[in-house]
Amino acid sequence: MALTETHDYDDIIDLPHRQSRHHAHMPLQTRAAQFMPFAALTGYEDVLDRMVRANEEAIAKANSSVDVADGYMPA
Repeated sequence: MALTETHDYDDIIDLPHRQSRHHAHMPLQTRAAQFMPFAALTGYEDVLDRMVRANEEAIAKANSSVDVADGYMPA
């Protein structure tokens, strides 16, 4: 698919950016704050860390050797 040159927006492409008469321009610091990460789920990282540790312990236990002579097999 080849790109073709169009002139659909030639009439508006060089117009100045519209400024609102009712709302002051938002400072860059405030605009940037809108997109900063936030903790929507507080404590979620702790729950994930506990789950990872529990799963790693279960995997390690499942992969441990079995002592058949003692009749012990890890659960």
